Amino acid sequence: MDVNVNGTEVSTGSRLAHGKVMRDGATMSYTQSDLGTGDVTAVLVRDSVCLEAGAADGSRACVDLAVLAALEEDDVPFRTMPNDGIVGLGLESLAIGKLSSFMSRLLEGSKNVLPQFGILFGRHGGELHFGGHQASRFAGLLRWLPVDHPEDGYWQVAIKAVYVGEKLVDDCAEGCHGVVDTGASRLGVQASRLPRLRAALQASVLQGSQPCHGAALRFDLGEFSLSLGAEDYTDANCTPQLGELSLEEPAFHGVYALGETVLRRYYAAFDWETRRIGFAPVAKRLVRLSAEANKQASQRPSWWSEFRRGPRYGVRARPACSGAGFSAVPVQTQSFRN
Repeated sequence: MDVNVNGTEVSTGSRLAHGKVMRDGATMSYTQSDLGTGDVTAVLVRDSVCLEAGAADGSRACVDLAVLAALEEDDVPFRTMPNDGIVGLGLESLAIGKLSSFMSRLLEGSKNVLPQFGILFGRHGGELHFGGHQASRFAGLLRWLPVDHPEDGYWQVAIKAVYVGEKLVDDCAEGCHGVVDTGASRLGVQASRLPRLRAALQASVLQGSQPCHGAALRFDLGEFSLSLGAEDYTDANCTPQLGELSLEEPAFHGVYALGETVLRRYYAAFDWETRRIGFAPVAKRLVRLSAEANKQASQRPSWWSEFRRGPRYGVRARPACSGAGFSAVPVQTQSFRN
């Protein structure tokens, strides 16, 4: 159904817009560390998105959602995207309107469901969990941090400092942010921070060694750290894999996109109600955790689905889901003739 931002029909009494009518549209600038930056112009349509794989009783949950249907897209980055679309899982303020917030709409129509979801990456795919988490996927406790500036709409945590081995490469004196971005296969680094981090990683890696050996890359989050080994952040040639984030300062400052590089090492959990992000080290095989770990991880998810990695850039072909929904510029609404 063709709709406006508030969910009303573009043409009263008709599912489709007819003739020369004014309707809401939107322009969004999208930044992704693998693919680049570009704009898309779109209109809104109302449709149902359903979850059914893994439901405990075989049922499915459907979400009545207003989605953006593209009219014009820049070649970069959209032509090379390996997926047909993106289901944004960012916080409500990042959505164009309340009807376009997937998690908000999902929870509105669900009963007795834990308002959390989680993402697990493997070498050839992963799992997306709604309504809980799988403790057997964890190699340790799930540890939580508050979302930094939740009003921005991103699932992001404050970074206190960044280290390569014992070397401080970013003191984050003016603040740094780690944005969880499931669409990025490489670690995204804001352009102004990239040269120093790349040089430090290159200097630490022993070229020609297999597996790759080098200093650990560590993000100090205050209460704990996220640590990546050389095998996590390098390719088959032991070259550090970093992507540039073209984000203007001071609107964006000290941004690191925590993509597949981090999510292969850590399970990421998202608490919609209390605005928290949790991380747990990923088990190499299914494990039996302590009672405390199982309690923290909560019950088995109400819905879960597996996804397979797409053919390019290490991201999924379907479904394409983003914890960050990372866009460089907020969505701008406009009206134009159909």
